[in-house]
Amino acid sequence: MRATAMKFSTLLMITVVISLSLTVYAFKAKAQQPTEGFTSLFIGHSFFKPFYDQMPDYTAASGIAGHSQNTFFSGGSSGAPQALWENASKRAQIQTVLDGGEVALFGMTYHPSYSTTEGYINWINYALERNPATRFFIGLPWLSSPASFDAATYDSVYTHWHPQWHAWIDGLRSLFPGVDIYCLPYGFSAVELRNLLDADNLPEVDILTGSPSVAIFRDSLGHPGNILRDLGTLVWLNAIYGVDLSTYAYGPDYTTDLNVIAQSIMEGHDPNYNAAYLTDSDLDGLGDFIDNCPLIPNAEQTDSNGSGRGDACERLPLGC
Repeated sequence: MRATAMKFSTLLMITVVISLSLTVYAFKAKAQQPTEGFTSLFIGHSFFKPFYDQMPDYTAASGIAGHSQNTFFSGGSSGAPQALWENASKRAQIQTVLDGGEVALFGMTYHPSYSTTEGYINWINYALERNPATRFFIGLPWLSSPASFDAATYDSVYTHWHPQWHAWIDGLRSLFPGVDIYCLPYGFSAVELRNLLDADNLPEVDILTGSPSVAIFRDSLGHPGNILRDLGTLVWLNAIYGVDLSTYAYGPDYTTDLNVIAQSIMEGHDPNYNAAYLTDSDLDGLGDFIDNCPLIPNAEQTDSNGSGRGDACERLPLGC
């Protein structure tokens, strides 16, 4: 009888664990919006700057308090992470911010003149030495010289290129296990606006390139016009803070619903490359991607035997 009771008890525990797991995963897709802003550092070029410039106002309007940021700009290829690392003056300025040990979110972008991960590795290593809890995002901008492509080609090239960018992030994640490194897909903002313009369904914009108030791009290189800047900032807001854009009302009043477009960009993005903390099933402050026991709260991440599964999961009959 005792053996039978023990078997029943074990079976009951397993059933409860499975039930809890299924319940948690049923809600897993819903992002947990951070309630406090991050102490942030953003470094990059002119396809990156317009968006971080607007973040203080956009985060404040969303009700997120405490967002703060240090920003460092350098134009063109000189704004690539490796270029900034190699620039003695810029590097010293950025390192001074990191030396404070308070940077919780570090955002960087890309330029094709620097086509390796070297710069990202250098900055991630340095930042983690000062604050092991720093999270990182890398934003892939849109294609430059937009008039060189028709709308369909512009879309297909960027859409084909983006998953290859995820492979870059996989490479960085393999070098820094347990560190939250994610993709911010704001470049899709230009693709979506270009498609709407081509379909004659973008009433705010008359031309592809021209005055920033009536064009997607303000020059032939592809610097953003107002509508691209505003749409991209909404993508940033959702990607970083998980803000529900269906109820977010701040920003210019366009006929085109930029909130819906930004939300659809994020919903179409591979969730494996979104911020880990936005999918935190056990609500312990560690996103599922980097949590060694994602269904049982274990913020300390204790792993006594080095198995890769946290002690909290090791204690369960089925683990996590």
